Amino acid sequence: MKLKLPSVHSLWISFVKVVSRFPLQVLVAIAATISWCYLVDVSRHTEEQLTVFLSVCNLALTLLLAVDLYAEANKLQAVKQWTLRLGAALICTGLYFVLKPSFYLADVFRIGLLAFGFHLLVAFAPFIRNGSANGFWQYNKTLFLRILTSALYAGVLFAGLAIALVAIDGLFNVNISWRTYMRLFAIVTAGFMTIFFLSGVPDDFEELDKDESYPKGLKIFTQYVLIPLMTIYLAILLVYEAKIIVNWELPKGLVSTLILGYAVFGILSLLLIYPIKEKEGNGWMKLFSRFFYVMMIPLVVLLLLAVWKRVGNYGITESRYILIILAVWLTLITVYFLISKKQNIKIIPVSLCVLALLATYGPQSAFSVSKYSQVARLKRLMASNSKKDVGQRADVVDYLVDRHGLSTLQPFTTVNLEALETRIEAGDTTQSRYSIKSKKTDTAYALLNIKRIGHRYMENVRFVPLDETMLSVKGYDYVIPIESYTEQSTSMINNQPVVVERVRAVGNLKVKIGADPSVELDLRKLVLDAIKAFKTGKLKERPNGGNTYYLPQDSLVITQNLNNYELKFVIMSLNTSSDTEDSEELNRQLSYNGYLLIKVK
Repeated sequence: MKLKLPSVHSLWISFVKVVSRFPLQVLVAIAATISWCYLVDVSRHTEEQLTVFLSVCNLALTLLLAVDLYAEANKLQAVKQWTLRLGAALICTGLYFVLKPSFYLADVFRIGLLAFGFHLLVAFAPFIRNGSANGFWQYNKTLFLRILTSALYAGVLFAGLAIALVAIDGLFNVNISWRTYMRLFAIVTAGFMTIFFLSGVPDDFEELDKDESYPKGLKIFTQYVLIPLMTIYLAILLVYEAKIIVNWELPKGLVSTLILGYAVFGILSLLLIYPIKEKEGNGWMKLFSRFFYVMMIPLVVLLLLAVWKRVGNYGITESRYILIILAVWLTLITVYFLISKKQNIKIIPVSLCVLALLATYGPQSAFSVSKYSQVARLKRLMASNSKKDVGQRADVVDYLVDRHGLSTLQPFTTVNLEALETRIEAGDTTQSRYSIKSKKTDTAYALLNIKRIGHRYMENVRFVPLDETMLSVKGYDYVIPIESYTEQSTSMINNQPVVVERVRAVGNLKVKIGADPSVELDLRKLVLDAIKAFKTGKLKERPNGGNTYYLPQDSLVITQNLNNYELKFVIMSLNTSSDTEDSEELNRQLSYNGYLLIKVK
């Protein structure tokens, strides 16, 4: 038997079919690929915009796919299908302008919840109105295997092309940069892998209802690997629960994660064996499916105890909200499968999808509930004078500012925090997002008169030059932007690579040009001198600056010679702790941005 490779013509026909069936999805995949390629080397501001755009592309791809599959399964007319497509596109367009993950960590959670919900929507969209449980299972089996196949093909393709580039680089001294490999990875994953997956999405949903096939490899994996592992895992958790009863102690926080992990893989195992669990010769699977939910009862009780312990001590946060919802969901699912004779497996993705979407926006969302809980907790802490409560204030402020923004603290001050936050975000464009967050936190500390205690910094301060807007580059030939969060960057001057690396031990910068020995810029000394000047109390504070102080330009400059080059590192913004000289602690609190000026002698 000869192995027949697909011809270029057949590949083209397959691509045309995908474009014809999923035109908007292909357009989104192409846009994401181009954006990802462009993202490799762009400015910080553009990088943040493109990152949000890529996240929204992922959401748009899954939501549009769910809409199209629903339209196909219900044989909707073209006008209705395009109306649904337009609605999905408008939702994702609105999300692009609303989401700000660089400024608010809550939006990172939102993107994750939306992605989770939209992926689940794809899993049941064709079966919302009709379709048998067997067709639903066969459809998801096909999607699952197609994802694995797409990932395998994309991995092999990328590895092969990357090795080819390495060979070209080594044999012909082409000097292929890492950016080329990143663009190749973007093209293969966002472009090829997406379109290859779409070409294998089922289109005959009635035929799926009649399909009784079951992959033998899947049966072997589930019966002899997954289910035995779940049994061992269950035994460990039950022994731990017995230990809790004997010692009469509350469960550790880790146990909730372990129980949820067991539940997820256990339910996945049940879904995988669903079509064959009642067939002859599958006694082990049948036994597991019957007793899984019975054995979940004590674990659900243990999970609810662990959740109650965490929430009772520290209030609700996004992660604890999700934990509460999953605990309640798992309880209801366990009850349903124990008392229901029908046991419709579609209820699993449908219920999870609804919960994920409800948790994103609205008064019942994870973010509204957690914000209300932590603001109420902060009010209680601010009214208390106990040392323990005073010590917790800064942690709650950190959480609220990082997740929800400075304006969430409005109940504690008469200053217009929304306007102040807008000015901070729209201020110095050279600042990194970490500097902006640090500035917001410093402002919150100042307004609420909160100081750090214990092993953490007492006060965060920011230093800027007297002239924040202008940088003189007279007499220098090259300028390289520097950000503290970048561990290493490479630029080219006169066909020589300039490598700038952050020394993690103390936060200094190491610069190497071409084959010359590297030189280290003593940033630690500069920071300690700045802290010393701050402690004299003579530095001028910037109006409405939130612990931002002016330093003479010379105090924020490091000059060093490196063979035929003169280096000058000019810092435009420096954030650090005002109460530590320990190298490790200082480096952990340090953030900065500026420019490395290079002059050829």
